[in-house]
Amino acid sequence: MPQLKVLHTSDWHLGRSLNSLDQADEQRTALEWIVQVVKDEKIDVVLVSGDIYDTRNPKAQSVDMLNDVLTELTQITRDGKPAVDVVLIPGNHDSPVKLGFLSRLVPPNLHIRVRVEDIAKPVIVEREGQKLAVYAFPFLAHSTARFVLSDLLKEADPSLPRDEVVVDDTTQDVAGAAITLASRDLAERRKADPNLAAILMMHATVASRTPGTIGEKKDEYSAGETEHAASETPQITGTVEAIPSGYFAGSGFDYLALGHIHQPQTVTIVGDGKLPQARYCGSLLAYDADDVRQSVPRVGNYRIVELVTIENGAVAAIEDRYIDSGQKRIVNLTGDLDYILGLETAEYRDDLVNIHASYDPAVHKDPYAEVTASFSHILASHLSRKDGVGMSASGTAADRRDVNDPMSVMESFFKEITHAEADDIEKEVFREALERALKKAEGDDSEASAATGNGISKASRRPSGRKTAYRTDAGASMDSPEGDSAASSETMRDAAAQDNE
Repeated sequence: MPQLKVLHTSDWHLGRSLNSLDQADEQRTALEWIVQVVKDEKIDVVLVSGDIYDTRNPKAQSVDMLNDVLTELTQITRDGKPAVDVVLIPGNHDSPVKLGFLSRLVPPNLHIRVRVEDIAKPVIVEREGQKLAVYAFPFLAHSTARFVLSDLLKEADPSLPRDEVVVDDTTQDVAGAAITLASRDLAERRKADPNLAAILMMHATVASRTPGTIGEKKDEYSAGETEHAASETPQITGTVEAIPSGYFAGSGFDYLALGHIHQPQTVTIVGDGKLPQARYCGSLLAYDADDVRQSVPRVGNYRIVELVTIENGAVAAIEDRYIDSGQKRIVNLTGDLDYILGLETAEYRDDLVNIHASYDPAVHKDPYAEVTASFSHILASHLSRKDGVGMSASGTAADRRDVNDPMSVMESFFKEITHAEADDIEKEVFREALERALKKAEGDDSEASAATGNGISKASRRPSGRKTAYRTDAGASMDSPEGDSAASSETMRDAAAQDNE
């Protein structure tokens, strides 16, 4: 049976360090491994679902690294012809302009999709009688994408009001409009070709995620925590961020190639009609001290790519493949300091360690010095006296942040990047950014006054009963559900960064 093979990867974050440890060598090793897998497995399509770079202004080293891997992938040939189509979308860390400025000059098998206007124009790949449509959504900033999507909806449906923006300023409405447009296009294409397979690429937070079991038992892989990676810590700000999985029910897609969440996991799509299979493949490397919580440490830290096999217009198989990056193991050590400094943990001396320990101050006069002398790479250390007197802790700014307090997250992120505490002016910029985020989330300026002091005093809620102006052709409602849902703290970080520029 002829097959079409797809490799799904995401969140490379080229240029990112791990608690000040440079990861360029590990990133390059991981990318070279991906190229070799594409050659060995005869992959036809490579999908990179956003956050290619870690910043909107990548350094020359990161640009060179991306150029090298894309050149290698697009130059793979079989039977004298280019064999691999590569599709990239920008994530919230990327600059679409900088990522796509050469898009008209790249080889025809490299597809850099940065324009919202093109969301319903799929990349078509044909191999040995198999045909695949890849709908590639760039990261949809709802405050700007809503205008483009409104125009596209009105072009497709003359009954919609000409003089109104028909897509509301929320993540859910923008996502719903984009899915509607792509789903309609797919339905039209399948009238002519019923066996057309379809994949949707998207960089976003989709609700109804379930803990994954990527090659290990749940407790070994994640210590029971796979819902969010630390690098994408959720915050509750109304319904700003999470897209309900029901939006994709009946949309016609066979597979959702998702990016943004750094821990690999399966997404449960709920609703009626055809339900696509969906995966977060996770990040290229582990990028935070708390990004991996497995009880069985592993070199490479359980990062994966997904290998998706298409047969006869449908997904025939999905395989997890561990990335061989050579990144040192992240090891979580918890318990008495005597144990942590003892022979039982000697094998972890050169790994990347997170330490949570209690100690007897009569025995350990300078516990931090002892820990530092015993381990080569300490990502974070939390040491406390057994007698409860003078509880102490140390580590990075990320260790001391309160993930339930957006201001704390923003201040710790600022310190991680600048290696300095935010001053009063910078803190005021953060507070203003939070207030603006709340205003957009609620559509009600009065509610934004809740963002005061060191954080948000109450969770925002959108007015009940609001409905969008469109539905999918498959009949699945695009109405946004009410109530709170998870949103990424990176929305806060980006807002603050933009205000500070």
